[in-house]
Amino acid sequence: MTHVGKQVYTLFGNNTLRFGTVTEERMDKDGGVHEWKFVRVKWIDDEAFEQDRQRVIRFRGYDKYSDWYRIDKVKVFNCSRLIKTIKKLNKGA
Repeated sequence: MTHVGKQVYTLFGNNTLRFGTVTEERMDKDGGVHEWKFVRVKWIDDEAFEQDRQRVIRFRGYDKYSDWYRIDKVKVFNCSRLIKTIKKLNKGA
């Protein structure tokens, strides 16, 4: 099953949600014998993460982040359904 084109989210830091769309995927080993699916994501309105990434590069001299995410580190979601649910919060439902 492909994840390309699916909408995903992940948590950055303690409380920042990142939303995006999967653009690529690959299978790879993750430091051992287990093979995992990794995805590349086009993140939307991701300034907080990008600012932190640049800060880390400036202080450490290298980029500790990867543009590839192991599939269990992102969650697929339905954007329309999520928006509908969030709108219910304003109605007190």
